[in-house]
Amino acid sequence: MNAQTNSFVGFSTLKGVHTVKNRVTEDLKIDESLYPPSLKQPCHTHQFASFSFVSSGSYLETFGKNTHTRQDSTLIFHPPQESHSVDFISDVRIVRVHFTVEKFSCIREQLAVFDAPMSCRTQSVCSLGSRLRKELREMDAASALAIEGLALEMLAEVTRNQTGTRKQNPPQWLKEVRDYLHDTFAESFVLGDVARIAGVHSTHLSRVFRENLGCTVGEYVRRLRVEFACRQILTTEISLSEIASRAGFSDQSHFNRTFKSLFNLTPREYRKMSRAR
Repeated sequence: MNAQTNSFVGFSTLKGVHTVKNRVTEDLKIDESLYPPSLKQPCHTHQFASFSFVSSGSYLETFGKNTHTRQDSTLIFHPPQESHSVDFISDVRIVRVHFTVEKFSCIREQLAVFDAPMSCRTQSVCSLGSRLRKELREMDAASALAIEGLALEMLAEVTRNQTGTRKQNPPQWLKEVRDYLHDTFAESFVLGDVARIAGVHSTHLSRVFRENLGCTVGEYVRRLRVEFACRQILTTEISLSEIASRAGFSDQSHFNRTFKSLFNLTPREYRKMSRAR
């Protein structure tokens, strides 16, 4: 047991986090933890490579100037020495797997695509994450073997999703569409407008977009609007109605419904909570 524990020297649990279950094997450290909505983790660096499976809840994760909404059933891979900040807006439950330096080196020898964060949200990830959580909770004599197998399957899933090994490489027009959505998310447009930018039929656009990004165009735009709104709430004193308008929501009621569906609290509650920190 000492040898196993020593593989993770320097590992520490963050304040405010409640660990429900944890286990350390020769190659992995796995835990299931609860994060409260009041928790805000400033920019920090993780020593070990890891991935997080969001079992429930939603939160914001920022890498440099880029902020991402992490929803339930999302898998996020974190390379070693990665720096990011996290803002837990709602109660969040995460199953996290850390890899020893030795184990991760062996994995990278097989597939060298682990230099940057990756994420995906697929039915397969949801199923694998649920099984991983179940193994952690039951922990019989075969669990260590099962956990390692599931962890590797989940890594394979996120890399396949990132590199497109299940399908042809994403077309160039998909990048142009993403750039367009990031530039114009607050504007009013329909799918046909986006399809004209891509130069493809809207049906083809919808299928390829979902295959590569794991969501519809509308869901992607909605996340961009909410992420923008969250940054405005945290960093400005602008009224919520003005933020709703700037983000592209039809009215504040629409903004409130969308925000609450993601984070289980209203924008007003989020602003009040962020000021109380």
